[in-house]
Amino acid sequence: MQQVKHMIRQRWIPSLFVLGFLVVVAVNAVLIVTATGTFSGLVVAHPYKKGAEYSRLHQALLEQKELGWQYGLQALPQADGQVRLIMQWKDGAALALSDLVVTLEASRPVENIAPLTVDLQSRGGGRYEALLELPRDGLWDLRIAASQGQRRFVAAERIRVQ
Repeated sequence: MQQVKHMIRQRWIPSLFVLGFLVVVAVNAVLIVTATGTFSGLVVAHPYKKGAEYSRLHQALLEQKELGWQYGLQALPQADGQVRLIMQWKDGAALALSDLVVTLEASRPVENIAPLTVDLQSRGGGRYEALLELPRDGLWDLRIAASQGQRRFVAAERIRVQ
């Protein structure tokens, strides 16, 4: 009888060992299928293209910094609901920049409203002005683009209109 019990135990031990490995393989298979079916690890759809765009942007920002251009911005609410935008531009030597083409794009950071674009007019002495009619009060993001021939300058500001 003792010998029969020993033979039964000897048959179960290899079976349990194989069964344990099958459980490990099944769990690994589930994890592999789950891992390959979820997040790919890519943050952007076309990483090489985005990287090249970043390199161009970085180079443009370095060139912009070399220009040394500076600006001041005032947004003055008017009685008729418009906003008078006044910009003062200077070069690296603090001399007025009067021959710029300055464009401003206003968009709401909290609403999906089409951006409003306005060209600022030179008033001489590096001063540029425009009237902008904003449909709502509150926060507005301004994207400023100034150019002088081939030289470009971009900036962003946030204003509150009341």
